[in-house]
Amino acid sequence: MDERFLSLIETIRKKQTQLRTRALAIRKEKPELTKRVDAIPKQSLSISVCAVDGGLFAMRLHGSDVVATRAVGVHFIYNGSKLERFEHFPSKTVEPVIEFRNALDEHEANVFKSLVRLKYELSCAISLLEKYPPDILLMDGSLWTVPSDRPQSESELASFYSEIVSLYKKLFSLCERKKTKLCGVIKDSRSRRLAKESGLDCSDTVLCDYLLEAGERTSFFPYFEESQKEPEGFWNRLKIFYIKPSAQDLPLRIEFLGGNETKNKSTEAGAGLNGESNSKPSADAENEKIASLILSLSSISETFAYPAILVEADMCAAMDAGEIEHIQNQLLQSDIRPLRRNSRPFR
Repeated sequence: MDERFLSLIETIRKKQTQLRTRALAIRKEKPELTKRVDAIPKQSLSISVCAVDGGLFAMRLHGSDVVATRAVGVHFIYNGSKLERFEHFPSKTVEPVIEFRNALDEHEANVFKSLVRLKYELSCAISLLEKYPPDILLMDGSLWTVPSDRPQSESELASFYSEIVSLYKKLFSLCERKKTKLCGVIKDSRSRRLAKESGLDCSDTVLCDYLLEAGERTSFFPYFEESQKEPEGFWNRLKIFYIKPSAQDLPLRIEFLGGNETKNKSTEAGAGLNGESNSKPSADAENEKIASLILSLSSISETFAYPAILVEADMCAAMDAGEIEHIQNQLLQSDIRPLRRNSRPFR
């Protein structure tokens, strides 16, 4: 092995051993942090599931930013855990849409890219929900914008961000009316909230890989801290937990829209590694059902523990090399010039 990497690999292994030891200690000190999830028996898994994912290609030109994106929805009907039928929405093959902006700085260009993706994924989810009101709707990614997606108040993208917030609220309200459980599934989360609470320098996903055994989840905890309260009317209903469907794969971060709970100190006190929040029994039962559904839908593969319907949505939405080349060629026929670092005649 290359000598340059020997010391690095040894350091990584040492930190992993220390983390594993600390996680096992946390598990013993606070047994309420982990809970066994009851998987739905295969013969009883008869549900309607929808999922949405998006594909994106962004191209920076001289003074301009272009984003090509598409969102695809999928509807699965399971009967006794067997896939009885499925549909794609609006179709399996969707032509990408093109969004364009001038004079964005580097940060705004990244914000613009994220907001375009969210716009079409949320719009697809709303339309999908209206056509196929499922038992559960899965979104690839978070159920709210991350801090890096938020433009400055004086930015020309501020109104675009407000449009995305309105779409989230519309989706939340529609799920409530249709009695559809809404979940965001994040397979590679970089969140460090739980790890920081334990004084650890790692991601929550890595911590939970050592903290949880297969078929277990963490406690439920609020998405927003008390000081945030972002989406008015929904801020205290967005919840999070981590679940480990398989011993051979990392845990998933699950965000979900919980039931309408009575606001009091007991429902808001139990966040993160301090334990479960004390919500109404009916809300607890609904939350447990969500965990059971996610476990059952993600346990198909031992090495890639992820809902099959989201895999299908991702494959349909992804932009392939041929499409990207076609978009690039079309754009370069305009009068807008490519960035010089991308068009120099030598390397």
